[in-house]
Amino acid sequence: MSVFVFYTEVSIGCACVLMLLLYSIKRLPTPQLRFTLFHRLVLWHILYFFSDALWALVNDSVLPKNTFSVLAVNYSNAIIAAILFYSCFIYAEMSTRPEMTRVQIRHLQSRLRIPIYVEIVLLLVAFLVAPDFWLDENLEPCDLYYFILSFLPFVYIMTVTVRCIVRGLKPQNRQNLKTYLVIASYTPGCIVAAGLQIFLSLTTPVFCFWCTMIILFVYLNSQNQLISTDPLTSLNNRNQLQRYLLLQREAKTSFVIMVDVDHFKQINDTYGHMEGDRALVLVSRALKKACGRLRMSIFLCRYGGDEFLMIAQTKTPKEVLKVVRGCLQEEIENRKSSLTYTIEVSMGYANWDGRAATFRDSIVAADQKMYEDKRSSV
Repeated sequence: MSVFVFYTEVSIGCACVLMLLLYSIKRLPTPQLRFTLFHRLVLWHILYFFSDALWALVNDSVLPKNTFSVLAVNYSNAIIAAILFYSCFIYAEMSTRPEMTRVQIRHLQSRLRIPIYVEIVLLLVAFLVAPDFWLDENLEPCDLYYFILSFLPFVYIMTVTVRCIVRGLKPQNRQNLKTYLVIASYTPGCIVAAGLQIFLSLTTPVFCFWCTMIILFVYLNSQNQLISTDPLTSLNNRNQLQRYLLLQREAKTSFVIMVDVDHFKQINDTYGHMEGDRALVLVSRALKKACGRLRMSIFLCRYGGDEFLMIAQTKTPKEVLKVVRGCLQEEIENRKSSLTYTIEVSMGYANWDGRAATFRDSIVAADQKMYEDKRSSV
């Protein structure tokens, strides 16, 4: 069997595995934008594998091998590879910056597409104007082509890796460090796999194997997050809270902070449950924004209904409350809803020694202070 035929079979096999994964993603009962972006990322991997399979068939002369067909499959590989790693960049940004809105995502996408548009046009013109320049006497691409093939993906992937690692090392993101490292792990493997495939053996589908494995790994991690994430607000849920409480940690000054949306039942009864959900999402965005601004380790979750919980390693809990109220006011001022009902929260906090056995006592104490705050605001 020809090595190129084997390469083709492996590429198509990996594409079929990812097609099954794509079907599974489509059936997920979640509207989260992160899974939509992951769906697109998997789709571009599938398209790249099929394009790479065509490349192998042309190189083995199973399909007609001439200047046009060789340049066509290499052009396809270069453009799809750029879009693939652009999709990886967008997915990583969304996964490691959950506070991003759809408007911010669209703005980021529009900026990151510009280099791809430039490559699409310039590479097409170059192939049409001087096709012989890009191929040797054996119809093999020159070194400059491989540089162009890898340059844009390398820039995308290295940028997102550095950003993921930097964010993961921030104190407020420590509890989600695994997610940051999983996203960042895509890069070194891709670089090594692509390097081995280009410089050592073009006929060994190392890159295809690696991409399939890491995509499956990211999917499994995403499924685990889905179990631990509130579908409405994308915050941690009670399952994740239980995991957090079981972690071994150093004895540090921590405070449990309870946040409750005032008059939430009235919002539901007057404007409907859909508007109530929007109010909860708005509050959750404010809490995420506050966690990003505070230079401390904070665990944030939706505790239940209209209640949220924060566990902050700090000696100044009043500072946390102040920042939360400020961020909430910003979100209220920026909301696009024509409805002008008031969204306010009551908050209470209590000291926690970090032991799971004493957590319930801290919750009760924080609850009491929260209801005191609620009664004082009436």
